[in-house]
Amino acid sequence: MCTCDVLPAQVRHPLRDWRKLGKCQKVIQHNPGGGKYVGVAVNSEGLLAVTDSENGCVHLLMKDDSLVRSIGKAVIGCGLTFDLKGNVWVTNWSNNKVLKRSQDGRLLQTIDHAGSKSDHFINPLGVSVSPEDLIYICDGGNHRVTIHDEEGMFLFAFGSKGSGPGCFNGPRDLTFGSDGLVFVSDHGSRVCVWSKEGYFQRDFKTKYAPTCIAATGDNHLLITSYASNTVMVYTLGGQLVHEFGGTGTDPGRFDRPYGICVDDTGAVYVGDYGNKRVQVF
Repeated sequence: MCTCDVLPAQVRHPLRDWRKLGKCQKVIQHNPGGGKYVGVAVNSEGLLAVTDSENGCVHLLMKDDSLVRSIGKAVIGCGLTFDLKGNVWVTNWSNNKVLKRSQDGRLLQTIDHAGSKSDHFINPLGVSVSPEDLIYICDGGNHRVTIHDEEGMFLFAFGSKGSGPGCFNGPRDLTFGSDGLVFVSDHGSRVCVWSKEGYFQRDFKTKYAPTCIAATGDNHLLITSYASNTVMVYTLGGQLVHEFGGTGTDPGRFDRPYGICVDDTGAVYVGDYGNKRVQVF
Protein backbone atom coordinates (compact mmCIF):
# COMPACT_ATOMS: atom_id res chain seq x y z
CA MET A 1 0.00 0.00 0.00
CA CYS A 2 -1.29 3.55 -1.51
CA THR A 3 -0.17 1.36 -0.62
CA CYS A 4 1.11 -0.15 0.30
CA ASP A 5 2.87 -3.53 -0.37
CA VAL A 6 1.50 -7.07 -0.38
CA LEU A 7 3.64 -9.96 0.76
CA PRO A 8 3.53 -13.30 -1.09
CA ALA A 9 0.65 -15.54 -0.09
CA GLN A 10 2.92 -18.12 1.53
CA VAL A 11 4.22 -15.60 4.09
CA ARG A 12 2.67 -15.99 7.53
CA HIS A 13 3.63 -13.54 10.22
CA PRO A 14 4.85 -14.72 13.59
CA LEU A 15 2.18 -14.69 16.27
CA ARG A 16 1.34 -11.10 17.10
CA ASP A 17 -1.50 -9.60 19.08
CA TRP A 18 -2.82 -6.94 16.72
CA ARG A 19 -5.09 -5.64 19.52
CA LYS A 20 -2.00 -4.34 21.30
CA LEU A 21 -0.49 -2.59 18.29
CA GLY A 22 0.32 1.06 18.94
CA LYS A 23 3.73 1.41 20.59
CA CYS A 24 6.17 3.03 18.18
CA GLN A 25 9.37 0.99 17.94
CA LYS A 26 11.28 3.26 15.60
CA VAL A 27 11.02 6.55 13.68
CA ILE A 28 12.53 6.85 10.20
CA GLN A 29 13.06 10.33 8.76
CA HIS A 30 14.30 10.55 5.20
CA ASN A 31 12.30 13.65 4.27
CA PRO A 32 9.17 11.79 3.16
CA GLY A 33 7.00 14.87 3.70
CA GLY A 34 5.90 17.33 1.08
CA GLY A 35 3.38 16.85 -1.69
CA LYS A 36 0.26 15.35 -0.21
CA TYR A 37 0.97 11.70 0.56
CA VAL A 38 3.63 9.34 1.90
CA GLY A 39 3.54 5.87 0.36
CA VAL A 40 5.47 2.97 1.88
CA ALA A 41 6.24 -0.57 0.73
CA VAL A 42 8.52 -3.35 1.94
CA ASN A 43 9.71 -6.49 0.17
CA SER A 44 10.58 -9.95 1.47
CA GLU A 45 14.25 -8.96 1.91
CA GLY A 46 13.28 -6.09 4.20
CA LEU A 47 14.03 -3.32 1.69
CA LEU A 48 11.79 -0.35 2.47
CA ALA A 49 10.57 2.06 -0.21
CA VAL A 50 9.22 5.50 0.72
CA THR A 51 7.83 8.17 -1.59
CA ASP A 52 9.19 11.71 -1.29
CA SER A 53 6.94 14.02 -3.29
CA GLU A 54 8.82 17.12 -2.19
CA ASN A 55 11.96 15.91 -3.97
CA GLY A 56 10.11 13.90 -6.64
CA CYS A 57 11.65 10.51 -5.89
CA VAL A 58 11.37 7.20 -4.08
CA HIS A 59 13.90 6.38 -1.34
CA LEU A 60 15.08 2.78 -0.91
CA LEU A 61 16.26 2.02 2.64
CA MET A 62 17.98 -0.95 4.26
CA LYS A 63 16.78 -2.64 7.47
CA ASP A 64 19.12 -0.38 9.47
CA ASP A 65 17.43 2.65 7.82
CA SER A 66 20.53 3.52 5.79
CA LEU A 67 19.76 4.96 2.37
CA VAL A 68 20.57 2.65 -0.53
CA ARG A 69 19.61 5.14 -3.25
CA SER A 70 16.87 7.47 -4.38
CA ILE A 71 15.21 6.67 -7.70
CA GLY A 72 12.86 8.46 -10.06
CA LYS A 73 12.52 12.01 -11.26
CA ALA A 74 9.58 14.36 -10.67
CA VAL A 75 7.56 11.49 -9.18
CA ILE A 76 4.61 12.93 -7.26
CA GLY A 77 3.83 9.49 -5.97
CA CYS A 78 1.55 7.97 -3.38
CA GLY A 79 0.78 4.35 -4.27
CA LEU A 80 3.85 2.16 -3.99
CA THR A 81 4.62 -1.56 -4.18
CA PHE A 82 7.26 -4.11 -5.14
CA ASP A 83 6.51 -6.79 -7.71
CA LEU A 84 7.76 -10.36 -7.39
CA LYS A 85 10.94 -9.52 -9.32
CA GLY A 86 11.81 -6.68 -6.96
CA ASN A 87 10.85 -3.86 -9.30
CA VAL A 88 9.16 -0.79 -7.83
CA TRP A 89 5.73 0.36 -9.01
CA VAL A 90 4.61 3.88 -8.08
CA THR A 91 1.47 5.82 -9.00
CA ASN A 92 2.27 9.31 -10.25
CA TRP A 93 -1.16 10.74 -9.51
CA SER A 94 -0.44 14.30 -10.66
CA ASN A 95 0.46 13.09 -14.17
CA ASN A 96 -2.10 10.26 -14.24
CA LYS A 97 0.54 7.59 -14.80
CA VAL A 98 1.81 4.46 -13.09
CA LEU A 99 5.55 3.84 -13.36
CA LYS A 100 7.62 0.68 -13.04
CA ARG A 101 11.28 1.15 -12.12
CA SER A 102 14.13 -1.18 -11.38
CA GLN A 103 15.84 -0.81 -8.01
CA ASP A 104 18.73 0.94 -9.74
CA GLY A 105 16.29 3.54 -11.05
CA ARG A 106 15.77 2.54 -14.68
CA LEU A 107 12.30 3.30 -16.04
CA LEU A 108 10.93 -0.04 -17.25
CA GLN A 109 7.29 0.67 -17.93
CA THR A 110 4.73 3.49 -18.01
CA ILE A 111 0.98 2.87 -17.87
CA ASP A 112 -1.40 5.77 -18.43
CA HIS A 113 -4.54 4.11 -19.74
CA ALA A 114 -6.76 1.06 -19.52
CA GLY A 115 -7.64 -0.79 -22.69
CA SER A 116 -7.53 2.01 -25.24
CA LYS A 117 -5.19 4.99 -25.39
CA SER A 118 -8.20 7.29 -25.03
CA ASP A 119 -9.24 5.61 -21.76
CA HIS A 120 -6.82 7.49 -19.53
CA PHE A 121 -6.36 7.17 -15.78
CA ILE A 122 -7.66 9.99 -13.57
CA ASN A 123 -5.76 10.30 -10.28
CA PRO A 124 -4.43 6.74 -9.93
CA LEU A 125 -3.76 6.16 -6.24
CA GLY A 126 -3.16 2.69 -4.82
CA VAL A 127 -1.20 -0.02 -6.61
CA SER A 128 -0.60 -3.59 -5.48
CA VAL A 129 0.74 -6.83 -6.92
CA SER A 130 -1.11 -10.12 -6.60
CA PRO A 131 0.61 -13.43 -5.77
CA GLU A 132 0.26 -14.17 -9.51
CA ASP A 133 2.33 -11.02 -10.27
CA LEU A 134 -0.60 -9.12 -11.76
CA ILE A 135 -0.77 -5.36 -11.19
CA TYR A 136 -3.95 -3.95 -9.62
CA ILE A 137 -4.39 -0.15 -9.80
CA CYS A 138 -6.96 2.04 -8.04
CA ASP A 139 -8.03 4.45 -10.77
CA GLY A 140 -9.61 6.87 -8.31
CA GLY A 141 -11.12 9.43 -10.66
CA ASN A 142 -12.69 6.74 -12.83
CA HIS A 143 -14.01 4.82 -9.79
CA ARG A 144 -12.58 1.47 -10.81
CA VAL A 145 -9.73 -0.96 -10.32
CA THR A 146 -7.74 -1.93 -13.41
CA ILE A 147 -5.68 -5.10 -13.74
CA HIS A 148 -2.54 -5.44 -15.85
CA ASP A 149 0.07 -8.10 -16.49
CA GLU A 150 3.68 -7.70 -15.34
CA GLU A 151 4.52 -5.84 -18.57
CA GLY A 152 1.69 -3.37 -18.02
CA MET A 153 -0.76 -4.76 -20.59
CA PHE A 154 -4.38 -4.12 -19.62
CA LEU A 155 -6.37 -7.27 -18.84
CA PHE A 156 -9.69 -6.18 -17.30
CA ALA A 157 -11.27 -3.76 -14.81
CA PHE A 158 -13.99 -3.82 -12.19
CA GLY A 159 -16.15 -1.23 -10.43
CA SER A 160 -18.02 1.92 -11.46
CA LYS A 161 -19.14 5.16 -9.81
CA GLY A 162 -21.82 4.83 -7.17
CA SER A 163 -22.60 3.89 -3.59
CA GLY A 164 -24.23 0.52 -4.14
CA PRO A 165 -22.79 -3.00 -4.30
CA GLY A 166 -20.03 -3.28 -6.90
CA CYS A 167 -19.53 0.49 -7.05
CA PHE A 168 -16.88 2.89 -5.77
CA ASN A 169 -16.82 6.47 -4.60
CA GLY A 170 -13.12 7.04 -5.19
CA PRO A 171 -11.14 3.84 -4.48
CA ARG A 172 -7.95 4.72 -2.61
CA ASP A 173 -5.93 1.56 -2.04
CA LEU A 174 -6.10 -2.22 -2.11
CA THR A 175 -4.55 -5.33 -0.64
CA PHE A 176 -4.84 -9.11 -0.95
CA GLY A 177 -6.16 -11.04 2.03
CA SER A 178 -4.98 -14.45 3.19
CA ASP A 179 -8.36 -15.72 1.93
CA GLY A 180 -7.43 -14.81 -1.65
CA LEU A 181 -9.85 -11.89 -1.93
CA VAL A 182 -9.12 -8.26 -2.84
CA PHE A 183 -9.90 -5.59 -0.21
CA VAL A 184 -10.33 -2.06 -1.56
CA SER A 185 -10.52 1.03 0.68
CA ASP A 186 -13.19 3.31 -0.72
CA HIS A 187 -13.47 7.03 0.01
CA GLY A 188 -17.11 6.45 0.90
CA SER A 189 -16.14 5.18 4.40
CA ARG A 190 -16.14 1.49 3.56
CA VAL A 191 -14.03 -1.41 2.37
CA CYS A 192 -15.23 -3.26 -0.72
CA VAL A 193 -14.34 -6.93 -1.14
CA TRP A 194 -13.87 -8.52 -4.57
CA SER A 195 -12.54 -11.74 -6.01
CA LYS A 196 -9.27 -11.39 -7.90
CA GLU A 197 -11.26 -12.12 -11.06
CA GLY A 198 -13.38 -9.02 -10.50
CA TYR A 199 -16.56 -10.37 -8.92
CA PHE A 200 -18.04 -8.28 -6.12
CA GLN A 201 -18.38 -10.18 -2.83
CA ARG A 202 -19.44 -7.77 -0.09
CA ASP A 203 -18.53 -4.52 1.67
CA PHE A 204 -18.36 -3.20 5.21
CA LYS A 205 -18.42 0.25 6.78
CA THR A 206 -15.36 1.54 8.65
CA LYS A 207 -15.41 3.67 11.80
CA TYR A 208 -13.36 6.41 10.14
CA ALA A 209 -12.89 7.25 6.47
CA PRO A 210 -10.28 4.73 5.22
CA THR A 211 -7.19 5.70 3.30
CA CYS A 212 -4.57 2.99 2.76
CA ILE A 213 -4.91 -0.68 3.60
CA ALA A 214 -2.59 -3.64 4.21
CA ALA A 215 -3.24 -7.29 5.01
CA THR A 216 -1.30 -8.93 7.84
CA GLY A 217 -1.26 -12.44 6.38
CA ASP A 218 -3.11 -13.87 9.40
CA ASN A 219 -6.65 -12.65 8.74
CA HIS A 220 -6.39 -8.99 9.76
CA LEU A 221 -6.45 -5.69 7.90
CA LEU A 222 -4.56 -2.54 8.89
CA ILE A 223 -6.22 0.65 7.63
CA THR A 224 -5.00 4.23 7.95
CA SER A 225 -7.42 7.13 8.27
CA TYR A 226 -5.78 10.28 6.94
CA ALA A 227 -8.60 12.50 8.21
CA SER A 228 -8.79 10.99 11.71
CA ASN A 229 -5.06 10.43 12.44
CA THR A 230 -5.81 6.83 13.29
CA VAL A 231 -4.88 3.30 12.27
CA MET A 232 -7.76 0.80 12.46
CA VAL A 233 -7.41 -2.98 12.77
CA TYR A 234 -10.17 -5.10 11.26
CA THR A 235 -10.72 -8.78 10.72
CA LEU A 236 -11.18 -9.91 7.13
CA GLY A 237 -14.86 -10.28 7.98
CA GLY A 238 -15.17 -6.59 8.77
CA GLN A 239 -15.03 -6.52 12.58
CA LEU A 240 -13.17 -3.62 14.21
CA VAL A 241 -10.87 -5.10 16.87
CA HIS A 242 -8.48 -2.23 17.62
CA GLU A 243 -7.47 1.33 16.78
CA PHE A 244 -4.46 3.43 17.73
CA GLY A 245 -2.79 6.77 17.09
CA GLY A 246 -4.44 10.13 17.59
CA THR A 247 -3.29 13.60 16.66
CA GLY A 248 0.19 14.67 17.71
CA THR A 249 3.92 14.71 17.09
CA ASP A 250 5.00 12.21 19.76
CA PRO A 251 5.95 8.69 18.68
CA GLY A 252 2.78 6.66 18.22
CA ARG A 253 0.73 9.68 17.19
CA PHE A 254 0.08 10.96 13.68
CA ASP A 255 -0.43 13.98 11.52
CA ARG A 256 -2.30 12.66 8.47
CA PRO A 257 -1.10 9.04 8.22
CA TYR A 258 -1.18 7.67 4.70
CA GLY A 259 0.65 4.58 3.42
CA ILE A 260 0.87 1.40 5.46
CA CYS A 261 2.61 -1.94 4.97
CA VAL A 262 3.72 -4.92 7.03
CA ASP A 263 6.86 -7.02 6.59
CA ASP A 264 7.33 -10.75 7.06
CA THR A 265 8.40 -10.29 10.69
CA GLY A 266 5.11 -8.55 11.51
CA ALA A 267 6.58 -5.04 11.75
CA VAL A 268 4.14 -2.36 10.59
CA TYR A 269 5.29 0.77 8.70
CA VAL A 270 3.10 3.87 8.58
CA GLY A 271 3.82 6.91 6.41
CA ASP A 272 3.18 9.87 8.74
CA TYR A 273 2.91 12.64 6.15
CA GLY A 274 2.39 15.71 8.34
CA ASN A 275 5.25 14.75 10.69
CA LYS A 276 7.57 14.00 7.75
CA ARG A 277 8.46 10.51 8.93
CA VAL A 278 7.72 6.82 8.80
CA GLN A 279 6.83 5.14 12.08
CA VAL A 280 7.46 1.46 12.74
CA PHE A 281 5.21 -0.48 15.13
